[in-house]
Amino acid sequence: MKLRKFLATVLILAMLFSLSACKLIPDGNVDLSEGEKVEDTGSYNELPDIISLDKKMANYIDISLFDEENYSNEYLGKKFKFNVTYNDKKINVPTTLEELKKSEFVIQEGSEYNENSYIFAKETITLKFADFNSSFTALFYNSSNKSKRLNNCNIAKIRLENSLNTRNIVHFNVNGIDNYSTVTDVITILGTPSHFYAVTEDNYYFDYFISKADRRNKIRVYIDLTNDFVSAVEISFYK
Repeated sequence: MKLRKFLATVLILAMLFSLSACKLIPDGNVDLSEGEKVEDTGSYNELPDIISLDKKMANYIDISLFDEENYSNEYLGKKFKFNVTYNDKKINVPTTLEELKKSEFVIQEGSEYNENSYIFAKETITLKFADFNSSFTALFYNSSNKSKRLNNCNIAKIRLENSLNTRNIVHFNVNGIDNYSTVTDVITILGTPSHFYAVTEDNYYFDYFISKADRRNKIRVYIDLTNDFVSAVEISFYK
């Protein structure tokens, strides 16, 4: 009897020990694929999905809006209207040679072209227009399949140059961007650009497109990061 009681006691103690035993903590070599999953506590920080690798523009704009070629989905919108002046004279957009003449902008002396010059089919030429002590350039484009007089060709682009040395001579304004604007001024007024490009290490340009479907009609603003100013503005209106 004593032996039976002893064996029964040992069996009961063994059963109790097996039920109350703690689970071992698995080490790094344990395969958890078929066992219990480790709970994700979310204690790590996820990195933002930034595609553009440009480091300098990150100081001015939200770089995560741009893809690997520095294009964004930000646009001026189809309702956008140009408001352009040069030395306080209005420049309509789009414009013509006749309209520029009415505003007293004349082709600079010494040019090999005049209003009666013929432009070949699909040819483009760039002419300087003088206004007192300053000037700007206009690109003429003959989009037809035959030669046309300059006076009948479309003006596809106007470029307004700026310089730290000529700020008191040249006065332009393109929808609020003028010859005294800084880089942050451009972004504040026109918003995040549709595209940006590094011409050199410290010289960029911002492109502002009307819409995703039409990247021809745009404003291109050239900026100098070293001196923090707008070095030129181009207004394009291809037809």
